Amino acid sequence: MKRVLTFIIVPIAAFLSGCMDIDTQILDEIQLSSATGYELAGENQFEVTVVYPVYESGGIVKNKTLTTTGDLSKEVRDKLNLKSEKPMVSGKIEVALYSNELAEEGISSILDTLTRDPSVGSNVMIGVVDGSPKAILEQQYGETDNGIFLSDLIEQNTEAGIIPKTNLHLFMYGHYAEGKDPIAPIIGLSEGELTLKQIGLFDSYRLVGRVGEKDFSLLRVLMEHKSKKDSFSLDLNEHEKVSISVIGSTLTYSIPNPMEMKDIHLHLKMDAFIREYIDGGLKEIKIKEIQKAFEKDINDRGEALVKYFQELGIDPLGVGEEVRTRTRKWDVKKWNDIYSAITIQLETEINIVETGVLE
Repeated sequence: MKRVLTFIIVPIAAFLSGCMDIDTQILDEIQLSSATGYELAGENQFEVTVVYPVYESGGIVKNKTLTTTGDLSKEVRDKLNLKSEKPMVSGKIEVALYSNELAEEGISSILDTLTRDPSVGSNVMIGVVDGSPKAILEQQYGETDNGIFLSDLIEQNTEAGIIPKTNLHLFMYGHYAEGKDPIAPIIGLSEGELTLKQIGLFDSYRLVGRVGEKDFSLLRVLMEHKSKKDSFSLDLNEHEKVSISVIGSTLTYSIPNPMEMKDIHLHLKMDAFIREYIDGGLKEIKIKEIQKAFEKDINDRGEALVKYFQELGIDPLGVGEEVRTRTRKWDVKKWNDIYSAITIQLETEINIVETGVLE
């Protein structure tokens, strides 16, 4: 029976291999880059750095980098291969980093090259670097693969409810969508440690603005219609400080007259608990005071954030998408003219369901 099975399976395997023309590669015979960085190196020239792990005895991982310049065509990969003892393969890339200067100039052509590579997955993280991507990739972060370290840095902050979700797929969606623009985290070194510093705001493919750490959670709840694990803090006065954690939030839109110069209302509802409160006990009247203070703070900062987006002419929240789904008269040029001048109001309703930890 085994002989019969062997007789049948082997020809089939050979047939499939021949028809599909599968280019098999042995891991020990290739160099798998885990992160790549791009920065300007002159007119129509870019400096490209790739990092790849080298596994040593005892489970220790050392990171090595290769750097070259080119115009992001096949020339770049060929130049990198000239410096590598093994063929360089991009199928394991976790993160693609772009210098601040390059992002401000525009990264459309680079993204096009990345998305056209069938070996690169859509979950690759996109990041902007305050400084040099090469300097970031050349450092050793503990005993782990730099690509995985950078990817985990972004992903765990997303899972913890600190920043909005972002990856290559979501960035490209915002890049091409009518009525929405992409974002990307901005990372850099602070006192020798790698940290998430800001959220970069893009006008299609060009970096035009930034959101600071204080507004990370606010941006997240305004971008994602359903959210949880977000946290907010507030100084009630000189002595009273309080923070809340969001159990769940929902954001809905009220657009009674789409494609007209009529107000748009965003309704944000949150269930939250008081995580910390400094200065005294919590009575029912104090809880109501905290609730109202947070509602006002989120409303004020949220509307200021939206006006900032309108001034930049960008729409990371996807307000335009909400309008587009509510009308048959969608006209992207007309909407762009309306968007910058229309009044967008935020109404926040917070329900504090638990009092959490008291200090």
